[in-house]
Amino acid sequence: MTRVLIIDDCSRDNTAELWSELKNEFTSFPLEYYRHPENRGLTGGINTAFEKYLADMQTSKPALAYGLMDGDNSHPPFFLPEMVKKICEGYDVVIASRFRAGARIEGVVWWRQILSFGLTCLFKIIRNVPGVRDYSCGYRLYSPAIVEKVKKRFPNDVVFEKSFASMVEILLRCDMEGALCSEVPFLLRYDLKLGESKMPFKKTILGNLKLLQTLRKY
Repeated sequence: MTRVLIIDDCSRDNTAELWSELKNEFTSFPLEYYRHPENRGLTGGINTAFEKYLADMQTSKPALAYGLMDGDNSHPPFFLPEMVKKICEGYDVVIASRFRAGARIEGVVWWRQILSFGLTCLFKIIRNVPGVRDYSCGYRLYSPAIVEKVKKRFPNDVVFEKSFASMVEILLRCDMEGALCSEVPFLLRYDLKLGESKMPFKKTILGNLKLLQTLRKY
């Protein structure tokens, strides 16, 4: 059964009201809602997600895979079936990639494309993760096995970076635990994004450079 969990990081929009409306319309699968008591940023969202994954694994009907995606309209859900196939083939992390044949990007400003491509080049050279080209995209599926391994090693918070570098950090955590990674091409729809981007350019660059320096020894 598909379950959808909305993690609300103290947003100031109408997320709670929208959930109240939608939960009565989507009766074919549970639509759940969790609101942080205080703003914790992307890092807090990732840590909460992994806590919820682990809790689900203790139930009588745990999920086949655990997904993470943006809730701003930029990550179309239509790519999930292909990603689930990869999990069934034995992969632990499946990324919706902007850098695979057939991928397309709509509405992303030039400097963000340069940043993403530059980071990919740096990580491929300094801290390569086999099977990965898109290190920073947060649209992913994780296998129960890798969730269990990561949470066993990091029982509290699994990521600590306070910027979008946290997406790279969790990927490297999974790689350190022996994750098999794969990617599928997807369409990034930034032209449909709801609201302004929250990616701080300088902070993101510095955060990723810090990760490169810290984790290159592994």
